[in-house]
Amino acid sequence: MSEGRSGRGWSARTEARLRAAGWYPGRRVDVGPWVAWLRERGGFVPHPAARAFLREFGGLASPYAGPGRNMARSEFRFDPAVAEYDDEIFSCFSRGVSGRLYPLGGTDRGNRYLAMDEAGAVFSLMDSNTVLGRTAEEALDNLCEGVHRYPVWWD
Repeated sequence: MSEGRSGRGWSARTEARLRAAGWYPGRRVDVGPWVAWLRERGGFVPHPAARAFLREFGGLASPYAGPGRNMARSEFRFDPAVAEYDDEIFSCFSRGVSGRLYPLGGTDRGNRYLAMDEAGAVFSLMDSNTVLGRTAEEALDNLCEGVHRYPVWWD
C-alpha cells in the first residue's frame, strides 16, 4: 500500500497494520463478555462511543514496534479486560475530558492503558494522560504511525 490516505481517514500504513491484526471493513464482535466482566470486576459502565469502538476493533492486537514519526511505534492490544481492577486510574483521569473514560486495552508492553471518553476521544494513560486523537480514526492513525500528542493538563 502507498503512504497515502485510506478511505477511512487513516494512512494506508495504518490500514495495513490493522488488517494484519485481523480488522476488516464491517467487522463486528460481541462486546457483552467484556462489558459484564468489567462491570463485575471494576465497576466500569460502558458508554456508546466505547461500545462502538470495541465492536469494530475489540480483540485486535499488533505486536509491531519500531520507529515512528516523532516517537517509537508501540504494540497494542484492544482488550478492555486488562483494566479490570484499575477503575481508580480511569476515574482520576476522567477529570478534564468529555465524560467518563472507558478502557479499550493496553499499549507499551502493558505499561499504559488505552481509554476512550464519551465524546470518542482516545487517550493513553497511566502516570499521565496523553491524547492519542480526538476521534478513533485519528487515534488509530497516531498509534500505528508513532505520532506523539501532548499530555492533558488540568487546572
